[in-house]
Order: sequence, then structure tokens, then C-alpha cells
Amino acid sequence: MTKGEGRRARKRCVGIACGPNGAAALVAVSAFLVFGLNNTETSALPAYVMELGGGPFVAGLQNSLFVLVAVLLRIPLERVVERRGGRFAMILGALGYTLPCLLMASCTELWQIVVLRLAQALGLAAFQPSVSQYLAASSPAPVLGRHLGIVRFATTASLMVGPVSVFPLIGEHGYGTFFAVLAVAGACGAAIACALPARRPAAAPETPASEERRPNPDDAGLPMTRRQKALLLAGPFLLASGYSVVMNFGQLLSRNVLAGCNDGVLFACLSAGGLAGSLVAGWAADRFGPKRAVACTIAANGLGLLLMGTAPGPLPVLAGALLCGAGYFGGIATLIAAAGTSLGGGASTFLARQQSGLDLGMIVGGLAAGLMMQAGLPLAAAFSTASAAAAAALLAWGMMYPRRNDA
Repeated sequence: MTKGEGRRARKRCVGIACGPNGAAALVAVSAFLVFGLNNTETSALPAYVMELGGGPFVAGLQNSLFVLVAVLLRIPLERVVERRGGRFAMILGALGYTLPCLLMASCTELWQIVVLRLAQALGLAAFQPSVSQYLAASSPAPVLGRHLGIVRFATTASLMVGPVSVFPLIGEHGYGTFFAVLAVAGACGAAIACALPARRPAAAPETPASEERRPNPDDAGLPMTRRQKALLLAGPFLLASGYSVVMNFGQLLSRNVLAGCNDGVLFACLSAGGLAGSLVAGWAADRFGPKRAVACTIAANGLGLLLMGTAPGPLPVLAGALLCGAGYFGGIATLIAAAGTSLGGGASTFLARQQSGLDLGMIVGGLAAGLMMQAGLPLAAAFSTASAAAAAALLAWGMMYPRRNDA
């Protein structure tokens, strides 16, 4: 047996040993580590930027530019994912996070941190979409939804575990050790991605010419007006704007209100609310329809932001984080479900627009909060403004979205 034949045989053995369930478990662990790196770093960097001399605007700007560059990179990287497969893109994305993070461990200049943070946009652009692509290629249709749910649970849980377990290193050993630990987590995520068997989407079966234009009643969906489309796009934008305020300046809020507590406790509560909210909101959307389900999640998000910005004590702030997380993660899930139900099999383009609205909200929320604080307004004003935006969204949704379970 030649060396090439032996290598191919080993790959076949790995592919057989790592069945669909095993591959999904590895993807979940890799996503937990890599998204845990991203979530922890996103929440910690604004405070570090301000310690290095940057103002609140620069602190929010670096995270907003990070998302913007990732959105721009995502378009050309789609071809890489299609040509090389999701596994390659996952490895590329994990390394895109890890290598700059490793360099940050020895950097102490503000411009170096900002440049390396923007370099990490390759990680967000490559890793995030490739996870779903890989699962779609490796999971049988009857269990695909279950596998996607497991990975979504892992990525949400990473926000619960990451900051609360890694933030104490900053106070005890400094940011150099903090970035080194994150780099180790990213390297482990990349190594697990390398262990995945390479799989590509199966070629679609050829359709007879007589059936090419035959409409499928299951894919027809229900008619959706421009007003409904506008609401389903505005919802992710406004929810993500408030979420961006928390991710950018939540650590500063913790230091102001939760003095003596681990800074990561607030983010753990945010994630715990998200885990519960996603499950409850999904059930509510099926049971009562999207109008009521989305309205409840927007209300929870707005109330949570208001409590975080104005409550005087630790317990109300932590309760606000729970409500904010439940409203954000549950709201995104129900808004996506509402679009999918209304459009049926033709929802893919609109869902991509919803993702773009979410990304834009992340950019705008961080920039707006940074500008407000740079102008001398207190941190509470940024949270209260985000809460007011959620209240406006709730009012528009209640007045304009149709009241029907199958909308």
C-alpha cells in the first residue's frame, strides 16, 4: 500500500467512526470553544480599549468595525465554502480567531489591538456560516434540526461559561494571560475541526423537464405584505442594537453596579435567559402564533434593558440581564420562524436579509452607545435609549402585524 492509499484509508476509517451524531457532537464542541472565544473577547475588549486610552466611541467602534468587516468578507468566502467544504472553512475561521488573539497577548498599544481585532473578522466571516453548511452536508434530514439545535445551544451556553470563567484572569494576571487562554481555546476548537471528516453537500438530483416548473404547494407559503416584511426586518435590527449595547458595555456596567462580583456573572445571566427564552418563545410561536410570541420577547428585551440601565442594585440588574437575554434570543428565533412560516420554501433570501439586519443592528448599537458616552452621557442613558427603541418596536409590531396564528 502506498503512502497516499494509506492516508485515504485512514480518512475513510475516521469518516466511518465519526458518524452523523459524532460529527455533530464535535461541531458543537468546536463551536462552543470558538464562539466562547468570540463572546468573551467581544465583551472584554471595550473596557481594555478604554484602559489603553481610547474613548467610549473607539471602544464601541472596534467591535462594530469587526462585525462590518466580517459581513464584507462573508460574500467572497461563500465561494470558498462551496468549493472546499464546510470543514475547511471552519478550520480557517477558527485559526482566524486564534492567531490574532495569540498576538494580542504580547501587544499593549491601542492601534495594535484594534488592527488585530479587525483581522479576527476573518474568523467570524468563515466560521459562523460554515457550521450550518457542514451540518447540512453531514446530517440526515430527519436529525438535521436536532443537530442544529444542539450546536445553537452550545454557542449560546458559551456566553454563560466563557466570561464568568475567564474574566477573573484579567484582575489576577492581566490581559496578556487573558488573551493567551482565549488563544488556547481557539486552537482546541481548530484542532477539533481538523478531526472532522471532510464532507460536501450531495449533488441535487436531476429534475425531469416536465416537473421543473411544477409548483410545490408545501413551498408556496402564505402571502406576506411589504409591511410585514418591514417589521420582520426591523425586529432583528432593533433587538441586535440593544444586545450590542450589552456586549460592548456590559462589563463596565458590572464594574459600576456589581462591584465585588465576577464581571462575567452578568453575561452568564444573559446567556441563561437566552437558553430559556429560546425554548419558551419557540413553543409560544407554535402555540399562539408569531404576533403574541414576538411581542412578548420584545417586551422582555425592553424591560431587561431598562432594568439594567436604571436599577440601583445588583439583583435587579441581574434580573434585567435574564430578561434581556430571553427577549433577544427568543425574539430572534420567533422572528425567523415567522418569516419561514410566511414564505415557506422561498424564505432563504429573506432569512439572509434578516441576518444582515441583525449584523447592522450590532454595528449601529455599539456605535450609538459609544457616541452617547463620548458626549458625556452616562451609561444608563445608552441602556435606556435601547429600551425605548424596543418599546417603539413593540408598539409598531402590535399595531401593524396581523393577529393570526398561521401568519
